[in-house]
Amino acid sequence: MNIKLNRRRLLKGVGIVSLGAVTVSQLKPSAQAQKTNKPRLLAQADKYAAQVDAGLTYFQEQATKQLPLVEALEAAIASGDVEAAKTAYVESRPPYEQIEVLALNFEATDTDIDARPYAFDNGELDTAFKGFHRIEALIYRDGDLKTALPHAQGLVTSIKTLMTDLKARENFDSPSHFEGMIGLATEIPAKKISSEEETWSDQSLLIFQENWKGIYSQFEPFAAVLESVDPGVVAEAKAAYEAAIATVAPYFTQGQVAAQPYSSLSATQRGEIINAAYRFRDSLINAQNKLGIA
Repeated sequence: MNIKLNRRRLLKGVGIVSLGAVTVSQLKPSAQAQKTNKPRLLAQADKYAAQVDAGLTYFQEQATKQLPLVEALEAAIASGDVEAAKTAYVESRPPYEQIEVLALNFEATDTDIDARPYAFDNGELDTAFKGFHRIEALIYRDGDLKTALPHAQGLVTSIKTLMTDLKARENFDSPSHFEGMIGLATEIPAKKISSEEETWSDQSLLIFQENWKGIYSQFEPFAAVLESVDPGVVAEAKAAYEAAIATVAPYFTQGQVAAQPYSSLSATQRGEIINAAYRFRDSLINAQNKLGIA
C-alpha cells in the first residue's frame, strides 16, 4: 500500500479521478487494476505547459533548499545532541511539505521521504518505513540518535533522487498538477487535521502552512490565464488561500520555523482550520473547471 493512493480515494469523493501524467509503472498493482486508462499529455500538447514549467521551476528551487537542510539534520543527529537534532528536524521540514503537492508524480521517492507507518503492512516495524517520520519518532519519542543516523543518511540520498525526479518533465502535466493541488488541499482537513501528521514533534501546524504554500505556488502560474476567463475565480482562490494561512498564522513566532504545538489548539480552533481548508480546496476545484482541465 502506498500512502498517496489514499489521496486518490479522497479525490474520487469529490469527483476527480484524473491521473494526468502519472504513469502505470508508478502505481501499485491494485491501483493499476482500478485506474482508468487516459493518454498522457505531452508537454507540447498541454495547453498549460508553460504554467506547469513555472510550477516545476519553483519546486526545483525548493528541492535545492531542502538538500542542505537534511544534510544539517544528518550532522545534528551524528553529533549526539538530541535538542540540536530536534531543531534541525523542524527546520528541515518546510521545503518538502511544499513539494509534496506533486507527490503522486514520484510516489516511490515520496514513500521513501514522507510515508507514515500505516502505509506499510507491518507498520512502524516494516523495514521499508524510513524518511522524515521514521526519524521523527526516533528523535522525539525514543531519543535514539544512533538508530536515526542511517535513516538521516538515507534521507539525504532520497532528496537527491527527488531533485532528479523533478527534472523529468515528461512525468508532469496540468491535469496531474491540479490533481496534486486538490488532493493535498483535501487531505489536510480530511486526514492530516486528525494530528497523525506530526505525532511526535507536534508540528502539524507547520505542515499545514507549508502544504498550503506549496499548493498556492502551483496555482499562481495558472492565475494569469484564469484572469481572462473569470477574474472572480482568481480572487476567490487568493482570498481562500489567505484565509487558510490566517488560521495558523497566530501560532507562529516571527523568526522561528517551529509553530505552537498542535495539541494545544482547542476544538473550535481546529474547526476554523478545517472550514478554511475546505474553502480553499473548493476554490481550486472551481478554478480547474473554469480552465477546462480534466
